[in-house]
Amino acid sequence: MSFLLKPLFGIFLLFHNSVIIKANTLPSSKPFEPYRITINNNNVPKVVVGCDDIGGDILAPGNSISWKFRMTWYDTNQYNCRFYWLDDKTLQILNYNTFSVFDKSFMKDELCGYNAFAMSRCYWYITQDGFYFANDSYPWKDWQMMHGWNKI
Repeated sequence: MSFLLKPLFGIFLLFHNSVIIKANTLPSSKPFEPYRITINNNNVPKVVVGCDDIGGDILAPGNSISWKFRMTWYDTNQYNCRFYWLDDKTLQILNYNTFSVFDKSFMKDELCGYNAFAMSRCYWYITQDGFYFANDSYPWKDWQMMHGWNKI
């Protein structure tokens, strides 16, 4: 009988400790937390943003779109986005650009930061000059211009 009680007691302790540890852990501290991509329009009058698997949206100045995801088993996540700067009155395309807002290189270079126990964030900031990137939402702290606009 004691042969069976020892393993059952060990399983009970393991389960009990995991429940207590989980109850005391903040929700944002889950292992393998997802990535979050946020695209903000700063001062472009009207921008159409269309990203793979996300859909499209029209962003007025001050608006943003955001989504989160978990990495696939083989780290093959890639999100390509198309950006169209529209004339505010005629809705004709004035400028455009297409590029990857997240792919394997962002992970390899840890551009969005990397922490297995907290969400990693990628911020894109759309301006009339081009597209800025940072892993911190604080305005203009370590922001880098990554892409310009292509004229039609």
